[in-house]
Amino acid sequence: MKLFQELEETKGLVLRMSGLVKEAVDKAIESLNRQDVNLAEEIIKGDDQIDQLELEIERRCIRMIALYQPEAVDLRLIMGIYKIVSDLERIGDEAENIAERAILLAQEPPLKPYVNLNLMAANVKTMIEDSVLSFFQRDTELAKKVIERDDMVDELYHQLQRELITYMLEDPRNIKRSIHLSFVARHFERMADHAENIAEMTIYWSEGEVVKHKHAKEKEMH
Repeated sequence: MKLFQELEETKGLVLRMSGLVKEAVDKAIESLNRQDVNLAEEIIKGDDQIDQLELEIERRCIRMIALYQPEAVDLRLIMGIYKIVSDLERIGDEAENIAERAILLAQEPPLKPYVNLNLMAANVKTMIEDSVLSFFQRDTELAKKVIERDDMVDELYHQLQRELITYMLEDPRNIKRSIHLSFVARHFERMADHAENIAEMTIYWSEGEVVKHKHAKEKEMH
C-alpha cells in the first residue's frame, strides 16, 4: 500500500513538472512574437524550479526501488518515470535556450512573421501534454499519435530552414537574425524529439517493447 501511495505522489510531481514545462514553451513563443525581454527572462529564472522537480522525482524513484524492490509493471513504471522526467527537464532547457535567442532577436525588428515557429510550438505543446497523458493512462494509441506528430514538426523545421537560407541569400543584413531563428527552430525540433521519447516510454511500460531505436532507424531510412 505504501508503494502505491508514493507512486501516486510522484505522479503528481511529474504532472506539476510537465505543467511548468508547457508554460515555459508557451512563454518562449510569446516572448518571440511580442519581442518581450521580460518574459524571456522569466523563463530563464523559472528553469531552476523545473530542475529541482527533476532531482526530487529522481530521488523518489531511487528510494522506491531500494525500499520496495518492485517487480514487473511497477518496476517498469518507476524506471519510466525516472527516464521521462529527464526528457521533460531537457524540454525546459530548450525553452530557456529559445528565451536567450528571443532576448537577442528583440534588439532588431522581426525578420518575418513567425508562422512555422508558432505551428511548431503548438505541436510541441500538444506532444508534451499527450505524451505525459499517454504514459500515465498507458494509452499506446495516443503515444503512437505523438510519435507521428514528430514527423510534422520535422517537416515544419525543414521548411523554415529552407526559407531562412533564402532570406540570407537575398540580403546579408538578414544573416544574424536568420541564424538566431534557425537555432530557435532547432530547439523546438529537439523539444518534439524529447516528447517522442516520453511516448516511446509509454509503449515500453505498457507492452514491454523498446521502440526507441527501431523508430530512429526508420527515420534514417526515409
